[in-house]
Amino acid sequence: MKQHYLTLCITAVLGSQSLWASEIHNTEVNLDGRLDEQQWQSAHQFKQFYQVVPATLTTHSDKLHAKAFSNAAGVYIGIVNFQDRASRQKQFNIQDAFMQAEFNRIVVDFAGDGSGAYEFAVTLGGGTQDAVLTPQLTKDGDWDGDWQFATFEADDYWSTEVFIPWHTVSFYNPAQGTESALGDIGVSIQLYDLGKNYIYSNQKQTTSNSDFYLGMPKLKSAIPNHSQLSFVPYFSHQQHFAEQAKNSSQSDVGFDLFYKPSHHQKLSVAVNPDFGQVDSDEVDINYSAVETLRSDKRPFFTQDIAVFSVQALQDTKLIHTRRIGAGSDDGREFITPIDLATRFVHQGETMQVGAFAVKEDDLDSNAGKRFYAARAKYRQKYWQTGVLATHTERPWLDRQATTMAWDSQYQSATWSFQGALLASEVEQQQKQTGNGASLQLGYQFSPNTNLEGRYLKLNKSFDNSDLGYAQRNNWQYSEAKFSHAINTQSDWLARIKHSLTLSYEADSQGLKLPARQAYLSQWLLASGGQIDLHLDRVSGGWQDNLGRQSQAFEVPGNWETRIMYVSPYIGKFSWAASFEYDQEGFDGRAQQYAIDMTWLPHPNWTLKFNNFYRTGDGWLVASDTDQVTQYQRDFFVNKIQVSGLITDKLEFSSTLEWAVLEARSDDVYSIQAHNRHRLNNVDTSFEDRRLSSQFKLRYRMGALSDVFLVYRRGGAVGESLPGNQIGAEPWLERAKQLWQSPSQDSVLLKVRYKF
Repeated sequence: MKQHYLTLCITAVLGSQSLWASEIHNTEVNLDGRLDEQQWQSAHQFKQFYQVVPATLTTHSDKLHAKAFSNAAGVYIGIVNFQDRASRQKQFNIQDAFMQAEFNRIVVDFAGDGSGAYEFAVTLGGGTQDAVLTPQLTKDGDWDGDWQFATFEADDYWSTEVFIPWHTVSFYNPAQGTESALGDIGVSIQLYDLGKNYIYSNQKQTTSNSDFYLGMPKLKSAIPNHSQLSFVPYFSHQQHFAEQAKNSSQSDVGFDLFYKPSHHQKLSVAVNPDFGQVDSDEVDINYSAVETLRSDKRPFFTQDIAVFSVQALQDTKLIHTRRIGAGSDDGREFITPIDLATRFVHQGETMQVGAFAVKEDDLDSNAGKRFYAARAKYRQKYWQTGVLATHTERPWLDRQATTMAWDSQYQSATWSFQGALLASEVEQQQKQTGNGASLQLGYQFSPNTNLEGRYLKLNKSFDNSDLGYAQRNNWQYSEAKFSHAINTQSDWLARIKHSLTLSYEADSQGLKLPARQAYLSQWLLASGGQIDLHLDRVSGGWQDNLGRQSQAFEVPGNWETRIMYVSPYIGKFSWAASFEYDQEGFDGRAQQYAIDMTWLPHPNWTLKFNNFYRTGDGWLVASDTDQVTQYQRDFFVNKIQVSGLITDKLEFSSTLEWAVLEARSDDVYSIQAHNRHRLNNVDTSFEDRRLSSQFKLRYRMGALSDVFLVYRRGGAVGESLPGNQIGAEPWLERAKQLWQSPSQDSVLLKVRYKF
């Protein structure tokens, strides 16, 4: 068993003790990863860390060592890892991609009050991740911050320096307007041992514990008054080559303007903003009535997201920013241009307020939309409460929609509570009002044992679809979950974690719906591998949300079983595989296979090869209104990703993904008076084939300063065919046809630069 010795340098305080940074160092550090400047010699240090994964909470004074300081520009963090070359793994990853190397993770709560935090991670090899942590401890990895790092390698250690400027985020500074008062900054350090999958931290909590913010060590630091004005113009040009686009081209120019008069206030204005995402969405074949929830990487919407966060269960959101700039209401534009967007955020000691407004282009048909949101929140040490209101105007549909939420949150060392009361009002020819509630209560017996209860209710008239997201309305969802982990000292097993989830679902009138009862056993091996065992029971009930506004009908209960193995991440090759055997539909069976393989041919390059295949004869789809088909189907998805570093600032990444769905109708039923009636001589068989590829070069000039060159090519074909013709052509031949006759074939050049 390998032993990893890591030393970490950061300004921090452990436990209940406080380190006072009585002076601000005004000398800048040469960010080269060496930690040889004089400032590091006088910085504060500590050595005691806790093992938090597995959560034995054993102390390790011999593993880690910490130092740090701050100056007028920001916080400097240094990390020294005492590992020889043979025992450490070096690997680069594209920003925010999976990190398969030795890495350190830092979480900083700049206000020190649990109103939100920011996560920064650096790998040996130069890979990074950054993310926003909301007050509810949900993570949004779409945020990209302005921070810097450098690494250095020697034979028996490697080291990293990280610099986080004060202006990176908006936060309340309790020392604002004073000369001598010091501010509390929450600092959490997690060190990841790749060989074992162990995590060490300077606090006993991880973000899976509700009291994470309460347990964060605090740094006493003089935070200087600061104002900032940033101007980020952009230019993009896209050339289309596909026949459907008639070899057209499009150019665009716009800018984002950010002004911070102080740390706790920020005004953002965007004129014809850069709302186009560079990266394509993954291939999505979805025949259910539940919309696929997608993330948003657009810079304007990833900033200050924690202020507007309202936590409701089952991904229920009042603000889903992918609605903004989406398809026009007249159906003519897939992406609607944005004329103007503005946002203001103020974060006080107990009050936070924020608001934004976005105006889409009116287009010729007045099909553009208007979006407005306002947020106010009051917080104390253990609890917070606030309101959120949104309003959407859609002139082309003669529709106006308003939503509101009142949310509250409480957390202590053992108890946690999150609740929200929701309301909606939609006016289109007539007025419709709806309401809902989301409640979550948790009790932590120990770091290894916890119990949670959840309840969500959305009545039949609740509608947040204009700016928000919900899986469905007319829904009551109840869940109880118990989790317990056993940490062992075995030579082959490090931890066994069990979880049992019991749920009940019904519509708002009490009609019982299918609900999942799930058992999961996770075995963390001493080698760094992991085995997961799933056993689920989906209880029978009424299916009322299959799609096409079909009436409800009864479905039987089914069992699902799954086993998955994840290999250790060390070495040049790693893999994960799973097998699932399920009952499905009325009387069908299904088998599912997945295998993911990763090859690291060079510390700068990564190749991933992912395959998914599901086959069975009980897939239920609403093939028409009040008509349901049970299909025999084969569904295959293949994805190949290549990414790497060409030079220190030039990155390359590519994704090729293709999917094939073959659905042969087995039994077709009409639904009459909520009963099934078999239809004879009805064939609803179909095929769906899709291909998406992207090849991207990114030249980094700094934070929010890049040059992108992207080539995209892909297509999709869906058609109804007689069942005996389904699968007549080989899958690879179909992928070849989509490549040769694409519906998307374009080159994009985009330049942005932050002044």
